Formats: sequence, C-alpha cells, structure tokens
Amino acid sequence: MPNNTRPSTKKRGSGKKKSGLKFTWPEILASAIVLISLGFLLGHFTLDNSSYQGLPSEQELEYNDYDTSCYYYTDDGRLHYEDENYKSVTVMDVSYVQKEIDWEQVKEQDIDMVMIRLGFRGYNSGINTLDEFYERNVEGARKAGIKMGVYFFSQAITPEEAIEEADFVLKHIKGKHIDGPIAFDMEPLENANRITHLTSEERTMIADAFLHRIEKKGHEVLLYGNPTWLGSSLWMSRLTKYDVWLAHYTNYTQWPYDYVMWQYTSTGRVPGVTGDVDLSVMLIKK
Repeated sequence: MPNNTRPSTKKRGSGKKKSGLKFTWPEILASAIVLISLGFLLGHFTLDNSSYQGLPSEQELEYNDYDTSCYYYTDDGRLHYEDENYKSVTVMDVSYVQKEIDWEQVKEQDIDMVMIRLGFRGYNSGINTLDEFYERNVEGARKAGIKMGVYFFSQAITPEEAIEEADFVLKHIKGKHIDGPIAFDMEPLENANRITHLTSEERTMIADAFLHRIEKKGHEVLLYGNPTWLGSSLWMSRLTKYDVWLAHYTNYTQWPYDYVMWQYTSTGRVPGVTGDVDLSVMLIKK
C-alpha cells in the first residue's frame, strides 16, 4: 500500500504532483478477484469449523397422513403398511447386544435395511467410543448386500460436544459404503446423570447441532425418540427440517406428527440374529 502520510520534501506551490503507486484497471480487477476468492475460501473454512450458530426459527409441525387401518401384521409377527400413497420396508437395528450375526441368513429374511450402532458417548466418562461390533456388523451387512444406516447414542451436554460426536461419526463412516440415514439418539438412562439437568432448549440445540453437521456433509439424517421424549424433552417446532424415527412399542401408534420410520418393537425375531432385536417400518412414497 502506498505511504501517503509521509511529509513531502517538495516545496508547496511548486506545481508538481506527488509521486505514488498507480494501478491499471486490469490490475485492480485481478486484485479484486483474488481478494473475493480468498474471502470465499476463508468463509467456507470458518463456516465448516465454526461453533454452533443457534436454533432455526419456529415452524408449525406437520401432521402425518398415514391411515392407521392400513398397518397390518404378517404371520412372522412383522408390521407392514400399504395404502394408495405409501408402502413400507422392514428395518432392523443392531449393536454389540446382538453379538455375532449371520448376515447371509438375515439377507434371506426380507430385511431391507439395517441401522447399525456406530458408537456412543459415555454417560460417565464423556468419551466418544466406537461400538465394539460396529466394524464387523458393517462388513457383514456390506458383504450380504444389505443397505446400511448408522446411529449414534449421544450424551452431549453442549452443542460443541454434539459437533464432536458428529465429526466422530463422519470419521468412522468414511469408506464404509453407508448408503442409509444417520440417526441421532439421545435418551435418558437410569442412574446416569450427564444429561439429566439439561433444559428442553439445550437438548434441542444439541440435536440440531449434530444433525445439521451431518446433513451439511451430504448425508440423510434422522431424529430418534419416543413420543414422550419428542413431545416433552425437545422443542420439535425448531427441528421440523429433520425426519423423525419414532420409537413407540405399541400395535398402533397415535403419534400425530410426521415420521418416516417407526420402531415398533424391541423384541423382534430374525433368523440369523440370536435373541431379541429392534424392528422398524420405514414408510416410502410410491
């Protein structure tokens, strides 16, 4: 930059102009382009690594348009749905609890997608930890050709911790061929107090921070919860942009608001899996 504040050594009234740096219009234009490009790069970097920016504005919750009479059970105890607009597919979710799984046998049981627990934040330690069966479950489902999503059990107490959890998930799905949604699961635990004293606003901000981070990276997301958690522990009117994975162990849910997946039992049975397993129906537009 020219130093235009230096006192001139020329006498006043000499009629001669002060010397200085001069730029041509092409040079000015080129400099402007460089500065603008640098600004975009810095802005992207700042946005990508910034702290939580706050909740979106409140929106009216949409009601679902499912006809409860169109749910039906088959002889194997599985729930299905079909009407003029929607049909259902069967989703199973697994974690270390199911131990070793015969994925080829599971594939033969009309399981359309599996939600695999990627990990959790310790409710005492506060440390993000990979589910001990995550790697082998992903590999088994991939080899069997089953569509995969993942979920993370959160015990974050700040939006910044939620972003850490999201980044932990993004790190561990890289190269895993995850082609299903990524779900945020926060729920109270008996005798655990890490999230007990959070307000509804704080929980909502945490959920939003996690889901926004994942969605911004181009992945489908789901907000998991039962009717009590969704209805009383979160400000759902601030989370309307996210699809809901409803957990409600009943024959016919009365949850009135929109959801795309309903986990209807924790005692499902699927050949290839030892013991009980969670089962859900995902509603897909025809």
